[in-house]
Amino acid sequence: MSEASEQARPAPDGQPAKSRLEPLLQRGLGVPGLFVAVYSAVGFSIYFALGVVADRGLGLTPLIFLAAGLLFVLTALSYVEGGAMIRERGGSSSFARNAFNELVAFVAGWAILIDYLIVAALAALSVPHYLEPVTPDLSEPGRQIAVAAAVIVAACVLNVFNVTGRGRERPLAVLALADIALQLAVIVVGVLAVFHPDRLTDQVHLFSSPSFRDIVYASVVAMLAYAGIEAASDLAPDIEVRPRDLKRIVSLGALAVPLVYAGMAAIALMAVPVVAGPDGPETALGGEFVQAPVLGVVSAYHPVWVSHLMRWIVAIVATPVLFWAVTTALLGVSRHIYTLAINRQIPSWLGKLGSRHATPHVAIAISGVIAIGLVAPTDVKLLASFYAFGATLAITIAQLSILRLRVTQPDRPRPYRVPFDVRWRGARLPLPAILGLLLSGLAFLSVLVYHPVGRLVGLGWMAFGLAFYVIYRRVVEGTSLTKRVSVTEKALTKQVPEVAYRNILVPVFGTKLDDDIIATAGRLAAAEQEDGGFGEETRLDLVYVIEVPLTLPLGAQLPPEIEAEAWRALQRASDVGEEYADVHVSPEIVRARGIGAGIVETARRRNSEAIVIGGEPPTKIKGGATLGGIGAAKPAEIGAATEYVLKKAPCRVLLTAPPESVGI
Repeated sequence: MSEASEQARPAPDGQPAKSRLEPLLQRGLGVPGLFVAVYSAVGFSIYFALGVVADRGLGLTPLIFLAAGLLFVLTALSYVEGGAMIRERGGSSSFARNAFNELVAFVAGWAILIDYLIVAALAALSVPHYLEPVTPDLSEPGRQIAVAAAVIVAACVLNVFNVTGRGRERPLAVLALADIALQLAVIVVGVLAVFHPDRLTDQVHLFSSPSFRDIVYASVVAMLAYAGIEAASDLAPDIEVRPRDLKRIVSLGALAVPLVYAGMAAIALMAVPVVAGPDGPETALGGEFVQAPVLGVVSAYHPVWVSHLMRWIVAIVATPVLFWAVTTALLGVSRHIYTLAINRQIPSWLGKLGSRHATPHVAIAISGVIAIGLVAPTDVKLLASFYAFGATLAITIAQLSILRLRVTQPDRPRPYRVPFDVRWRGARLPLPAILGLLLSGLAFLSVLVYHPVGRLVGLGWMAFGLAFYVIYRRVVEGTSLTKRVSVTEKALTKQVPEVAYRNILVPVFGTKLDDDIIATAGRLAAAEQEDGGFGEETRLDLVYVIEVPLTLPLGAQLPPEIEAEAWRALQRASDVGEEYADVHVSPEIVRARGIGAGIVETARRRNSEAIVIGGEPPTKIKGGATLGGIGAAKPAEIGAATEYVLKKAPCRVLLTAPPESVGI
């Protein structure tokens, strides 16, 4: 096909377009293996979240992690239902696209983009601190930034060259298992080495130390510990799993992740307790060890040899886990940019795929540059406050989308359903999603009230994104803010000119290629479709040229089967064209002395902006025109009618060339 065949294509009748990306991993890992895969996308964040939560949560930190774990459970249930049902990447943005429209989907997608970048920056900043047992020099301010930037650059290179892709599941599973084993070891060894439960409540004075505001602040920041839920939801298109196993994975993850985090927080405050400070109660977890809290915890173990051994184990395991977290976060943000690009929410070049490795290299590079910029201040507390805004907004939209889909698409197949339904106006709404919506909505409001920096940065980020979205969709693309218009994945693998037309002429020949040619033209026409009558009507003109010999007048009566065949071809072509919403299809039969002349005359009469025409199949006769083939002076796809149109057409001509295996 020509480049034109890869242009914008909205989903017919408002339905989401079927992805051409087949599942990459149709694997029988079983429940344990799938649990490890999902846990690896979530479990890394405790290595930097523990310190920022303990800084404000103090002695209540374990309970705060449990409370945040409740929201994690409610959120995970909804994400599993949505991911298993929709089978698209994008998490909350994908749910909103199916439940509402493109504008709401953009809000969710744009909110989560900044969170991916913050997670990458936090993980990269933590790497030099977790390498302290190897060399303490790396944690110095200048070297810290250099190491973090090097980690981000290396992660970008791996993602661009698809080193983290298919075929490398086994070493990643080993790393995930090591991560789980380390977290459990920190708890078990901590119970043996520093078990002092009284330290948990020693400095707790409810609603004064910590204050109510600190509790709310820390509870929202604790969501950082579950930062990988969007990345985990991106596994949905890649994994084939039975509904029964899916339920077991959800149950296991919902219990294990919050309990492990709360257990580590409890051990942490026994090892590095809250003490009275000059400005009130404080813990070194939120100060000296804020960038490597788990290393700070094991440093307090005794006897000394246990502490030294655990420090080295933490360095050996946490460093690659955090590097993998950076890689995953940058891959996640590039996938989100790619998803926004194929849905024409941002310019397509931002999501362009490399021709060799099929990775969104432009998005990865831009993400890396922004992540390095976020690293520069080396302030993990500041970054954590930024994170809360996007996370709470995206989760709120996700919960609302799952509830709306239960109302608008109740019969859609759901391999997994959130349990405990209640009836409301004939719909079955899940109570966990309702509770999750309430809690995430309150959490978002608390960010607006109690996180002044997060509020300022978050609202500024969203205002910039929405302004960009409106300008791009309305001014650049000239299309609706709410209607789905997408480009194919293949269109992002090469330099395709972003062209769209309101008035396209398509010659119909009654051949096998007509459907493909009409689909190509439909994608081009639909790229300009608009909502609410904005601009001119998008039109697809279909013309069937009946060639009348010179021995007959143009108006002569012809055998009825000729016109019958013409109308049959036009009817079939019209059916294909009408699959594209808001594209008006107009069929016509034209008589002419030559097919090419009839096409050109019709284009002039209808003021067509483009002609989309199919070429002839490549000749199978070698030797050029001498032996009866097509001469070397013109390409194999150029026949007599096509050559005439290319020379005489009053507008742009887009030629779609058939493969060798297709005959006319």
